[in-house]
Amino acid sequence: MESKKLFSIVILIIMTLFLSASAFSEDDAYKTSALSWQKQANDTRVKVVSVYDELSKIGDKGNADAKQLIDEAVNWLGEGDKELKSGDEKLAVSKYEDASYKYNMAWQYYVKAATSGLNAKRILTGE
Repeated sequence: MESKKLFSIVILIIMTLFLSASAFSEDDAYKTSALSWQKQANDTRVKVVSVYDELSKIGDKGNADAKQLIDEAVNWLGEGDKELKSGDEKLAVSKYEDASYKYNMAWQYYVKAATSGLNAKRILTGE
């Protein structure tokens, strides 16, 4: 009877260790994902801001379509910044899955901002 109890305890310990290791590896994967998306979002933001800086120098030249696209780019940039800040807050408290999601959303908003900005630039410069 004692050997059955001991065997049960050993199995319970092994299962606990296995589940703990699995949870740690999942956390590591989310942390890696979050850091990757954070870098992508930040890198993309830098490019969006450079496009916006170019557009600020050019101006909208009274073109309603370009103005609308520039306004959209600014709005998307703002949305991206909100998500980026939220991702930073989640990362700071080790909520890696949530941080990964927030950074991915930030990146998506920055891509939308870049698309609007580049379309406006194309209208204004013909490039």
